[in-house]
Amino acid sequence: MAHELNNLLTVIQINAEFLTASTRDNSESAEELAEIQTATKRASILARQLLASSRLEPFDAKLAEASIKKSSLAAAAKSRDIADTVPRVAETILLVEDEEAVRSLAKKILSQKGYRVLEAPDGAIALRIAAGHVGEIDLVLTDVAMPNLGGRGMVEELRELSPEIRVLFMSGYPKEEIFPDKEVARATPYLQRPFTRDTLFAEVRGALGYAR
Repeated sequence: MAHELNNLLTVIQINAEFLTASTRDNSESAEELAEIQTATKRASILARQLLASSRLEPFDAKLAEASIKKSSLAAAAKSRDIADTVPRVAETILLVEDEEAVRSLAKKILSQKGYRVLEAPDGAIALRIAAGHVGEIDLVLTDVAMPNLGGRGMVEELRELSPEIRVLFMSGYPKEEIFPDKEVARATPYLQRPFTRDTLFAEVRGALGYAR
């Protein structure tokens, strides 16, 4: 349930950001949208608490709030720096996500940044797409849990075709739960939902090997 809640919060958060950007001259709308974004962040903390409770783990709401705020500020700063110094890119990203609304928004954000985006609703279809674009894909941005074939299984098969392909995993679950091995977790690019436009762009840039 918390995983699905994070998907919905991602949709709410990003759409609120798009609306904020389009209503900068309307102070009343901007205030209401800011309230929506604040509520979304609070709801994301509750989602994390639900996940922690399901694992019978302690949870510090203040620490989670500080972590979310720190990540958002850092991603926003990176996004501003990138916009000032880097021209529009042309890399190809294979976006694999079973939640259509999340996939659509992620594609919109990445396309606006200049990326070419190939999309698939699950790992099985992603493999077929990848087979038709061997050597063209610079990054695979994939959900971890999906029907038919999940992200990790898909990546294992994909690396038989392209051993050096870059991958950025995303999920509503904490990274340490998806990758319990600390060494593996440290070496694996990861985007936790709900995410913002700035966070998505910053993590994609990092996974592609650009300076963070």
